[in-house]
Amino acid sequence: MGKSSLSKKLRGMLPNITIMLTGILLTIFWPNIWNHILFKQFELKPGTFIHKSWKDQPLQHIDIYFFNWTNPEDFTNHSIKPKFEEVGPYRYELRVKKVNVTYHDNSTVSYKKLQRFNFLPDQSRGKLTDLITTPNIIALCASNQANSFNIFKLKGVEMSLAFFGQEIHVTKTLSEMLFEGYEDSMVAIGTEIGKIMGYEVPFENRFGWMHKRNESTVLSSLFTVDTTTSNLDELRYWTGLFKPKFLETNCSSYIGASGGELFPPDLIKSNKKVSLYSEEMCRNLDLDFEQDTEVNGIAGKKFISGERMIDNGTKFPDNACHCNGECVPSGVLNLTSCRLGNPMFMSYPHFFLGDQFYLDQIEGMNPIKEKHEFYTILEPTTSLPLEAKARVQLNILVKPLPRIKMYRNVQTKFLPILWMEQSFELDNQMTFMVKLMLWTPFIGQMIGCVTIIISTYLIYRLSQSSVKEEKQEYIDENENNKEIKNKKLPELSPLVNCKNISNDNDNIYK
Repeated sequence: MGKSSLSKKLRGMLPNITIMLTGILLTIFWPNIWNHILFKQFELKPGTFIHKSWKDQPLQHIDIYFFNWTNPEDFTNHSIKPKFEEVGPYRYELRVKKVNVTYHDNSTVSYKKLQRFNFLPDQSRGKLTDLITTPNIIALCASNQANSFNIFKLKGVEMSLAFFGQEIHVTKTLSEMLFEGYEDSMVAIGTEIGKIMGYEVPFENRFGWMHKRNESTVLSSLFTVDTTTSNLDELRYWTGLFKPKFLETNCSSYIGASGGELFPPDLIKSNKKVSLYSEEMCRNLDLDFEQDTEVNGIAGKKFISGERMIDNGTKFPDNACHCNGECVPSGVLNLTSCRLGNPMFMSYPHFFLGDQFYLDQIEGMNPIKEKHEFYTILEPTTSLPLEAKARVQLNILVKPLPRIKMYRNVQTKFLPILWMEQSFELDNQMTFMVKLMLWTPFIGQMIGCVTIIISTYLIYRLSQSSVKEEKQEYIDENENNKEIKNKKLPELSPLVNCKNISNDNDNIYK
């Protein structure tokens, strides 16, 4: 009976023991199991979680500010500083989609970006019809190129400048300055100059700072990036070349840089720097860790693009190659080599973090960290961007050109054209998804702990019930034994009466 009872008890406890062991395994191993499942979703291939948001990026916004030049007529007077006033923001909704997507056998994917801009008048401080006065980039670029021509070609450009009524400045509507573009016969001259110099100008007879960038891939480069989780979105090729030809070798390398949208999971847990490649700047941007922070209840790490990007090699020697032959005070990045030789320079808005030299040159600048810094906030486990504000300013260098009459007596100045802020923040749906991804390991462990507690309690209850049953059986058995012991047996009448036998014997002897 004891063996049968024990077997019965074990059979009763077996399901609960199984549940308890499952809970223990879940508590110990679930985080690693989940991370394996999660990281498999961070491969750039169709069907994964990350692929959809990579191919069709979440909604972004771009705020564009122009610098209106208020005294261009005084530019040849070296005692008067150029004066600028900021106008804007002019807000655009930006949607980015990957097109011409091609997967390769070596775990890479190639693509182009198709951008769609939609003006948001209700969120803008100004209209598309606002008039803006800025330096005449067409005349400046043509003159800058022609300054090295022989006398015959030079005179041809000078005559064109005079014939088409070119001035140092130009006034156009905001729409013309950006996507619509404006007609200018000098663009055709620039196209011909480009042919002489060995490159193609893709603007035909119109120019705008964002012309042919809306819903067009004409100016989009071909990118090839890594698709594996460990090297997610790492740039392998750019426009089919491993290194751009227009920069020195040590400047043009983008090995280890991200395509700018994603980073490998767990990358930033140990890294104090992340790198991304900027097509507009033709270089890597290194963002350094600044502080831990939080976005919509999600812990994040803030990385900033600080002095490193705009240093002239004084603090960061590797930057010296970007000087393109002549280093200027820290504060601007020379883009001449990747902008067809035109004197364009990138900086932070209002020359934030730049040398005082730039602020002293002109009037109207007011750099403020909160409004003008360049940063991104990444979630530490997935490296997903929680928030980003990419803020950059476009400037041109104007200096005397002795061989070009229009620019012979001008001041040497870095003049601001515009600055823009490209912003991104997780929407409510993506915020929930990220939180769920981060909470799932803890949810699994909590379920495991609860399972252990419940199964332990049930096992305890079963064991207690078994003990009670055993006690009751023991008590019942003892009671039965006592009853048997204490029960009186009935008296049996003797077959022979001893008394009578004795009397009979006495009679015989008498």
